[in-house]
Amino acid sequence: MIETKLARGAGVTLPAGRRTFLARACVALAAGVSALGVPCVQAQTAAFPDRPVNIVVTYTPGSATDILARIVASDMSVHLGQNVIVENKPGAGGSIGTTSVARAKNDGYTLCVVSTATLGINPALYRSLNYDPVRDFTPVIKLASTPNILLVPAQSPFASAQELFRRLKEKDKAFQYNSGGNGTTQHLTGVMLTRLAGATADHVPYRGPAEAVTALLSSQVDFGFQALPAAVSAVKSGRLRGLGITSNKASTALPEVPSLSATGLEGFDRTDVWFGIVAPKDTPDAVVQILHNGFSKALANPAIQAKLTAAGFDPAVPAPAGEFGQFIREQVGFWAELVKASGASAD
Repeated sequence: MIETKLARGAGVTLPAGRRTFLARACVALAAGVSALGVPCVQAQTAAFPDRPVNIVVTYTPGSATDILARIVASDMSVHLGQNVIVENKPGAGGSIGTTSVARAKNDGYTLCVVSTATLGINPALYRSLNYDPVRDFTPVIKLASTPNILLVPAQSPFASAQELFRRLKEKDKAFQYNSGGNGTTQHLTGVMLTRLAGATADHVPYRGPAEAVTALLSSQVDFGFQALPAAVSAVKSGRLRGLGITSNKASTALPEVPSLSATGLEGFDRTDVWFGIVAPKDTPDAVVQILHNGFSKALANPAIQAKLTAAGFDPAVPAPAGEFGQFIREQVGFWAELVKASGASAD
């Protein structure tokens, strides 16, 4: 009789017929478990989302990020069949809110609106950053972009970017400019302007774009850069004066404000702000696809597109999540060079 060992070194043997029976039983059991597992996974995916989805905004209410999130979230509720809640967690140039999402459960119920600052700039700005822009997140979709706008108070003597630039070069006055925080694109764009003029100006950071705009309204500083959506209403009402935008083309929201490139100040188009959605790392692909589809439908909605355009955003053309991931990796490298050149640091 042919025999085989059941366990190495165990000294236990079984007849060949019984061995064959056990082997077939094990295969059948494994197939059964696998078959049972598939419906479980499918059921979990089909159930998503079965409760509200939170979108973390890493800046204060009234910021460009906040405006964008609330416009898109209003339509996402329809596509997901659940409430979509916008939660503001500002601080440290957006790092506080971004870190909270990096540490959140990767089930698709906690998302983050990321931007040029939080994923592109902060890794070079903060030596002790608590998240990695690539390793700690799962890209979902790029939402939009918008230029920065050069602003002065309505009472300012400067009627154009060239006039302000000339005064900066004369170095006969101590100028102050502001932004919504250290290391933001607005801060670095101000650095670029003063360096181009061969001048120095004191940077006055505020806790967020809303506070920075308020400071400009009350003439607490001489000039500042803001993401266009945060300043559209103030410029349209005449409470602030827009001297130029960083984009190479005019904005539909403020067509009367010229491109800085058109005024002879080149290179500022590199500082346009972009926004997107990420989830914590290792969020299931099926969940990411559901979220991606929902955001894609929202961006394709003509009513949402109109709201975004009116607010100063350029809605993105939906692309696969993988392309957004590659874009993030490229941005990390670009901004690292610019932060180094500017000498900016938040630590």
